[in-house]
Amino acid sequence: MPRGSARKRPEYRDVGIVLRSYKLGESDKILRILTREHGKRSAVAKGVRKTTSRFGARLEPLTHVQLLVHRGRNMDTVKQAEIIESFPGVREDLDLYVSASAMAELADSMTADEEPHPELFLLLEEALQLLDRYPERAPFTRAFFDFRAMAAAGFELRVGTCASCGKAPGAGGASFSLHMGGLVCEGCSSGGERGAGRLVTLQADTVELLAWMGVHRLGEWPSRPPRAGAAKEAGALMDRVLEHWMEREFKSHRVMKEFPQGRAREGTTDG
Repeated sequence: MPRGSARKRPEYRDVGIVLRSYKLGESDKILRILTREHGKRSAVAKGVRKTTSRFGARLEPLTHVQLLVHRGRNMDTVKQAEIIESFPGVREDLDLYVSASAMAELADSMTADEEPHPELFLLLEEALQLLDRYPERAPFTRAFFDFRAMAAAGFELRVGTCASCGKAPGAGGASFSLHMGGLVCEGCSSGGERGAGRLVTLQADTVELLAWMGVHRLGEWPSRPPRAGAAKEAGALMDRVLEHWMEREFKSHRVMKEFPQGRAREGTTDG
């Protein structure tokens, strides 16, 4: 066979996480799936909305599945699906479900169709596992996932030193420059950028938490549990950074601003 004439196989197997779904006709759905090896794919699940469907519940959003997919000219078709993890704790808690949906929306926004991004896939997989197993750490997990997802996409935040002068941010708190993509010490933050709305003032323990995130991986947990307010402030900062960087408003961010927070999570303190 001449070089370059090889055709892709009509079917492929992969593992994926269903990011979202849309109704199609009376009984079908269009799925957006982040796969580990084949990138983000759009695929039709035929008859999945029928009560007699053999794998309807296996293709709900935020489900980790093993897939057999037929490669179509315009859109793939799911032929088989087996659940690897369904994250029941996330589905049973509205707070957790909203956080998980925000992470799925970010993964969807960061990836181009059919371009493999195994690092982001693994980050999303682990983040969903953490939400399911440690619900009390949800604000921290979401903020840390956003932080690591940006780094995986090539936008690593500068949180170890001042993004302007390179010195340590200092113990009295610092600001975050949306324009520079990093922390700015107190001396540099008085340089006049605040009026342009590009500096976000942070508490000292939030600065400490961001610095910790910069040298640890998702799944690790600080030896001193972060204060609830620090994790929440870090999460709000990640929302602002993402919307500034990607120049768009995230639907999930708007929902979280309007959504009343549930019970206080254990494992964090307000002191």
